[in-house]
Amino acid sequence: MFAKTPEGMRKCVVCTNIAETSLTVDGIRYVIDSGYCKLKVFNPSIGMDALQVTPVSKANADQRKGRAGRTGPGMCFRMYTEQMYETETLQNQVPEIQRTNISNIVLLLKKLGVENLYEFDFMDPPPQEIIANSMYQLWVLGALTNTGALSELGERMVDYPLDPYLQKMMVMGEKYGCTAEIAVIVAMLSVPNVGAARWAEA
Repeated sequence: MFAKTPEGMRKCVVCTNIAETSLTVDGIRYVIDSGYCKLKVFNPSIGMDALQVTPVSKANADQRKGRAGRTGPGMCFRMYTEQMYETETLQNQVPEIQRTNISNIVLLLKKLGVENLYEFDFMDPPPQEIIANSMYQLWVLGALTNTGALSELGERMVDYPLDPYLQKMMVMGEKYGCTAEIAVIVAMLSVPNVGAARWAEA
């Protein structure tokens, strides 16, 4: 992708929204913006995060436009109308903490000794309903006690950088001597499309 284009040929780069800000490809003259991106969003019907196709924000669209003409003259073609840009897009993308399952964050904060999560100084505070729902899910899994404190099971779960129900699977796998088999299942469920499809079928 970064190699110089041979004389008399054109290079076509197909990329995800990571190219909006994370890298600059030399020689880009034209950008075609679909107006959509995939975001991680909590899906309550399957109880896990999933990638969802959503419209981009104005900030995303402007970043995409900025990829063209960075090292020379360029142009951006948007596959949506100016009216859609002005009236149907948010100024900025909704912060991830406000649209995803934060149960693992709640578990980690409990491990760090944070007692009152409602008064914790989040940079982008999630709605209180999301915090309450996350604490309820952790209580159902046995990671929190009736008083909201971290249980012995929760202490072990927090060591795994996974969603809480996958964390509990790993802990139970160790307890019943089938860690290798559980690890394979957890790895498969950790791939959003695979996990969502399996739970949807069930």
